[in-house]
Amino acid sequence: MSTTEKLNSRECDIYEQLTAARSYLRTIDDFYARAAAAHNTTFEHYQVLLAVHCLEAAELPLRVLAEHLVRDRTATGQLCKRMQQLGLLDLTYEANSHRPQLLVSLSGRGKEVLKAITEDGLRDRNKYLNSLTPDKRHYLAEAVRFSWLDGLEQDIDSSQQQPHTHQQSNLVGR
Repeated sequence: MSTTEKLNSRECDIYEQLTAARSYLRTIDDFYARAAAAHNTTFEHYQVLLAVHCLEAAELPLRVLAEHLVRDRTATGQLCKRMQQLGLLDLTYEANSHRPQLLVSLSGRGKEVLKAITEDGLRDRNKYLNSLTPDKRHYLAEAVRFSWLDGLEQDIDSSQQQPHTHQQSNLVGR
């Protein structure tokens, strides 16, 4: 096999892995979207509940939540107010501030809904994964690992090599 053929083969593998990872992640999102609908909420609401829970703040500033969700602050505020009306979130304003911020926290009902959707989504995910052959599960795991971590692992490798190279250049200069 020529070098060009090897490169084309590698490129095809890269795109195939990225496509497989994206398809798998969309499938997983669909499990959670269906679970959210079964609990009379939306996938968007589930993502907000999950973000508020995972950011582990008793009262999360709206701007932090908006940044995490990669959403406009105003749109995020409107979404949170609708979720408050549904009893999923508690909203308060920061005390003792000349420019109070809106603070977001999970309500009791929001915690229950988050837990129920997560459990249903995980159960459906596990059913899906168990329906696949072991080699297909392994391929999906590798594709997801590649799409998320491959560049990061390369960055770590190069950053670990960089100080070594710098030390070598210092030794050469002496």
